Amino acid sequence: MASGVRCLDETQARDLLELRLLVELRALRRLADRGLSDQELAVMRDLANATMRSALGGDTLGYLQTDMSFHLHLLELTDDRALVEAGQPLLAPNPRHVPTAEEYGHLAAAGARDHCQLVTMLAEDLMSAADDLLRQHISGSLPGRCSRAGPMTGIHCPQGNTQWPIG
Repeated sequence: MASGVRCLDETQARDLLELRLLVELRALRRLADRGLSDQELAVMRDLANATMRSALGGDTLGYLQTDMSFHLHLLELTDDRALVEAGQPLLAPNPRHVPTAEEYGHLAAAGARDHCQLVTMLAEDLMSAADDLLRQHISGSLPGRCSRAGPMTGIHCPQGNTQWPIG
């Protein structure tokens, strides 16, 4: 991680968001093509429940970590090393800024609900709905994220700041 903080403009941030959408939606479609085993669904459900526990408990850093684990596991289920390697830097939480539960609580809870719904959709083979939900979830600009390359979703900035702080 860089020692300084650099800022990306909105266009660069949007480009990185689109990259994340490409990686994760491709993974979801691959999983739809092959299907998920009961054991794989159980692991995904456990990870989704972990995000919910963290979100409802006000553990913002815990939520960011479990959210990253959920999304990385989704990529890992494809057995496509290139997808996993492309996704890892996009999913890393920002160690420099962990928003408070007050700043982030309702967004984390909504994100955790998305995870739970996504697993249910995968279990019920509702792939079009799962695709739409994942697209909406990723595009939802959950704050507190960044990576070596840039934001995965929106990064929390002080009000009025249109730049994206990147570590």
